[in-house]
Amino acid sequence: MKKRSLIGLGLLSGLLLASCSSTLQPLGQFNSGAPAQLGRFAAPQANLPKQVVEIRWQNQNQIVNAAAAGIDLFGAKPKQRVAKARVSLQEIESLKAQGLQILQVREPGMDVRGGLPGGYMTYAQMVEKLKAYAAQYPNLVTIEDVGDTWLKTQGKAPQHDIWSISVTNKQNRAPKPTLMLTAGVHSRELAPVEIVMKLVDELLSKYGKDPQVTQLVDTRELLVLPMVNVDGRVSVEQGNSWQRKNLNGSGIDINRNFDSHWNYEGLNVPSSWKYGLTNPNTETYSGPRAASEPETQAVQNMYTRKKITASVDIHAYGEMFFWPLGYSDKPIPEVNLYKNMYNATFSKIGYSGGTSLSLLYPTTGTTDDYGYVKHHAFSMGMEVGQSFRPSYSDVEQMWVQHRPMWLTVLDMIGNFPAAR
Repeated sequence: MKKRSLIGLGLLSGLLLASCSSTLQPLGQFNSGAPAQLGRFAAPQANLPKQVVEIRWQNQNQIVNAAAAGIDLFGAKPKQRVAKARVSLQEIESLKAQGLQILQVREPGMDVRGGLPGGYMTYAQMVEKLKAYAAQYPNLVTIEDVGDTWLKTQGKAPQHDIWSISVTNKQNRAPKPTLMLTAGVHSRELAPVEIVMKLVDELLSKYGKDPQVTQLVDTRELLVLPMVNVDGRVSVEQGNSWQRKNLNGSGIDINRNFDSHWNYEGLNVPSSWKYGLTNPNTETYSGPRAASEPETQAVQNMYTRKKITASVDIHAYGEMFFWPLGYSDKPIPEVNLYKNMYNATFSKIGYSGGTSLSLLYPTTGTTDDYGYVKHHAFSMGMEVGQSFRPSYSDVEQMWVQHRPMWLTVLDMIGNFPAAR
């Protein structure tokens, strides 16, 4: 391990400590003095040099305020109260002023501008693989172009389509519970695309050979959108390893653009929570309006075209399993079903589980909240792995861990109420 240099340790003043509670209050019970004032954070600006740091917090309000300000956070470990961030010097000073401990670190593989690491498939290779599956397994596979990317709508990338693949026994026409998986929403997060494609391959290659797989394909439908943010992904393939958002202007975070309390509309939350969502220079900028982006619309449309029983939006990284609602730590009525799913699957390999707010910080306008709020689906989210660009051997090891979990998820959705 390389020696890490200490950038700084800021201490909270007595006044700031008085304004920050160590325990967040439930939604609807916040008061205007609960969160620390975001005026102490430097406003994110475009084109400033960035560096990767490790952040350690003392109480949850500190990480909530950092996220709300639009700090580019990732790789969080909530139990250890540590996360990474890519920040400017101005943002570092703001974080230090809030009492956060900051250490300079290196993010593996992200300083290489040579495209994808060895073993990963490009967008074009993924499309060819989907077409090959459809040709090889016509009784099990349906593939479809379900939408255009932002660049394609502008006439700049005519081949950039968003694809879906459905895996089920088409000869069994009885209604089936459907699990939808989305990946590649944030383009710098490489492993999720590979994991969902490995699940597809597992179901197809083992059908008729493995009794568990055969039973699941006969009685369930798996619907996968393996690469939602195609424009961003191609940018990563071209060497822009940090690209997260889509390519509309300075970029819009698709996972804050969904039409479910977008920008916390209709919710009683601190106004400071909206700051990072409304600043185009942040990595969480939510766009000019709800569902403004064609990538968002492609995912939303799947809920109107299909009866989605459950969905999981897969990100990287941090090893966490989320259920609704992202902006609240108050249990929803179905929370026990979510906890049962978590306890039967990813808790067994050490993943933390809960709402985004209960684990880290509030979110809204997300893929998983949208499915639950607007379509009564059992929507979940995940952060997988321990880096943005793990070696492909690490991805294969991750898949060995994940395989039984995903088969259990497919099995358990049969116990969920039918989609309405």
